[in-house]
Amino acid sequence: MKSVFLLLAVLTLSRIVHAGDNTPDVPLARTIYRTLDRYDVHGWLDSAAPQTRPYTRLEAARLLIQVLRNGDAQAAMSATERAILRRHLASFSTEAARLGHAPPVPETGAFERLAGARYSWGDTSATVAVDALFRQRLILLRGEVGARETVSQTHVGAIVRGTVGDRIGFRARHYEAREWSTRPRLTRADVLARPIERVQFKGKAADFREATWQLVWAARRFAVDAAKGSLDWGPGRSGNLFMAPFAPTFGMARFRTAYRRVRFIHVLGFLEADAGLVDRSRTRFDNGHRRTFLRSKAIAAHRVEVDVSPRVRLGFQEAVIFGDRDFEFLYASPVSVLTAAQMAVGDRDNLAVGLDISLRPVNGIQTYLAFFMDDMRKFSPGDFSNKFAAQAGVFWVDAFGLPDTDLRAEFVHIEPFVYSHRFNINAYTHFDALLGYPTGPNSDRYWARLTHRFSPSVSAALSLEGTRFGRNVEHADGTLTNVGGDARQGRRPEDPAVREFMSGTVEKRTRVGVDFVLEPFSDLLLSTTYRLTRGSNVPLQGGRRGDGSNHDWRLTLDLNIF
Repeated sequence: MKSVFLLLAVLTLSRIVHAGDNTPDVPLARTIYRTLDRYDVHGWLDSAAPQTRPYTRLEAARLLIQVLRNGDAQAAMSATERAILRRHLASFSTEAARLGHAPPVPETGAFERLAGARYSWGDTSATVAVDALFRQRLILLRGEVGARETVSQTHVGAIVRGTVGDRIGFRARHYEAREWSTRPRLTRADVLARPIERVQFKGKAADFREATWQLVWAARRFAVDAAKGSLDWGPGRSGNLFMAPFAPTFGMARFRTAYRRVRFIHVLGFLEADAGLVDRSRTRFDNGHRRTFLRSKAIAAHRVEVDVSPRVRLGFQEAVIFGDRDFEFLYASPVSVLTAAQMAVGDRDNLAVGLDISLRPVNGIQTYLAFFMDDMRKFSPGDFSNKFAAQAGVFWVDAFGLPDTDLRAEFVHIEPFVYSHRFNINAYTHFDALLGYPTGPNSDRYWARLTHRFSPSVSAALSLEGTRFGRNVEHADGTLTNVGGDARQGRRPEDPAVREFMSGTVEKRTRVGVDFVLEPFSDLLLSTTYRLTRGSNVPLQGGRRGDGSNHDWRLTLDLNIF
């Protein structure tokens, strides 16, 4: 009933010009996003690609067609890039035809014929497509850091999507999964699969599942939808400070619109509290069994994105997380200023504001900078509540003059207590995972990745990253020295009123990685990865801390896992 009310409120209060789009979202893990990033930095798009993800299928098709019709792009493309564009257009042929582009002649190789085995149907009034979903992954962990184990992960499920007329769109995905290991699975921390929701522990196995869905209603001026999914807002690709897709999916109602160079999205989401935050007032005994309920938690957020020019893009976003009460009406309207609304209801919720800018000084290079500000006190710059994080990055396509080679590098700095709140229910989390950058507070990280595509089906990458964490100190007597190193633990009355970056128990990790990916056709990927991690003052086997290394080998077969 809450979702129905929220959708009606959005429809009633919103009057922004937009051309409606009833197609469902493109999952964030799809490789088309990396391709569109390249097109954007090359300067082959009519305007900058949105940094508010996911895109709809129609939006993705529109960007692909812009590149197809760009004479400069067609002249500059390598053979690999041209074949990748053709492959993506084939995957979005229904949406491309809707935009007036005739679908390309299908490829006739054995793999392409297998890709066409998916059931699909369509006419002038409706379309439906059904896919199977499968993942099989083998993980080998060896070394002193963490546990030595061999793990197998299996996911099996299905996906259905489609449209009805020019108003309604839908998508649903469900999978059942099991993780086997040579070690017992006792807690969520033991499970390597991420993200996860509820888990059933069965000795050395853990069972879990996930269902995501989306129901879209599009008008000429805007589109609204009810969904369970993930968001990725901002220019970062190792993660974003404001919204990153590493937490489990959550239920939401969304309003989306655009006019010329301005895009806007408003989200009302329903989150799960950490397992330890139980609502004592709702503990019940029924038929001799005890029932417990987690405390309520929700988020309201919106983002405005402006293309100042094809080379300059600005983004502004704000969010409020609030728990232990019914949904707040003042946060429901897309035109509400959340900073003011949060003050009006008593300054008791977790307010966050974000800014980012992306620049393309020359074709082939993009730079970007993002800021995250948590619980601001604008007239008291030294106040404890003023917490911030920053992210800077650069993306270079055809790096070093090598076609089909990309280099991306990022640096992130997150101050202590960022993402936390004085009331722990308002932490910037869903289940036990951060909604923002995954390293969490009191940390910094550098990350670089060099990728080369040998053909449309074969690519390889080298990666390097280094991370420092300042952890809260847990003493033998059970007491805690809180330095702001855990988003789920806010500042307590007895904690110091000052913050010191990288205080507490400091862990350092340096990681080198190699990836090799074979994608014989869209949505079927065979990948092998290797990660060598060297840690300083990190947890080792046996419960002690010290220096050590870890080897992580992974072999994965994915079919439509997205």
